[in-house]
Amino acid sequence: MRRRRPMFLALAILAAFAGLASGALVVAVKRDPAFYATAAKKTADWDSHERSTKFLTRVLDLQNDIRAKAEWGDTFTTEELNCFFTENMGAKDGLSELLPKGFHSPRIAIEGDHLKLGLRYGEGFWSSVVWMDLKVWLVADQVNVAAVEVCALQAGGLPFGSQSILDKIGDVARESSIDVTWYRNKSNPVGLFRFFSKQPRPTSQVLTLDVKDGKLIVAGRSFLDPAPALPTGVNPPPTP
Repeated sequence: MRRRRPMFLALAILAAFAGLASGALVVAVKRDPAFYATAAKKTADWDSHERSTKFLTRVLDLQNDIRAKAEWGDTFTTEELNCFFTENMGAKDGLSELLPKGFHSPRIAIEGDHLKLGLRYGEGFWSSVVWMDLKVWLVADQVNVAAVEVCALQAGGLPFGSQSILDKIGDVARESSIDVTWYRNKSNPVGLFRFFSKQPRPTSQVLTLDVKDGKLIVAGRSFLDPAPALPTGVNPPPTP
């Protein structure tokens, strides 16, 4: 028995370390990133319903402007985006179906020129926030193409690599007429997002896509069809 005691003690120590490691792993995975927790707290203090409604109206107005105006653009804040997410993309909300299966409650932050996007996976005690640190810019030598570099991809406080998540992002984008192709720049994935991809000859061009200082700025121009010419011999109506 005396000879066995050191072995039992060693096994007990190993078991204790394994338990601590497992517990630390769970804690790390469940730790919400600071930006996600801050965004959730802020939206709880605002009238998110009113802000969400105004945000949706402005998005629809921008879509109409792209079709009807020669020049268009708008600036959206992270506060407006997070209010929209709160009202429409929770676990039980219909628009959460636009996200990869199992994900809901997105939150966003823009710090400098980095965009941080977090989505909660699952519900209850075992849920965790999967989040990405992104850099976004327009590709200079291509029309309507934006590059998105994934600088970090984590589950809670742990690095998390999953090509399937990137593929799901591409699938969601394609449903909005945005074609996505993923490449790798050294160790980071980079997606090329081509807008208006379903149009053989796009009539709109994105000229500005800036992510900075808590704001998303988008602007561009559209090439509107000229009014059809009147048939020969038909005079235009008199000016009132």
